[in-house]
Amino acid sequence: MGGFTLIELLVALVAASVVSLAALQVYGAYHRLYLHLYGDYQKETAAIIEDLRRINPYVSGASPRR
Repeated sequence: MGGFTLIELLVALVAASVVSLAALQVYGAYHRLYLHLYGDYQKETAAIIEDLRRINPYVSGASPRR
């Protein structure tokens, strides 16, 4: 009497699938960008630490607290 037809349910299912596919593609692009930027950050940080170690090679870690 007041239910949905099979066609209406199939159309809703297809619409939800298209929306979820688009959301997954956007998230995938965001995740790839994050991994790329994080890798660059790690490389730059390692280069800075290496430069600092070249300046003062006797310091190997955190200094002890007094």
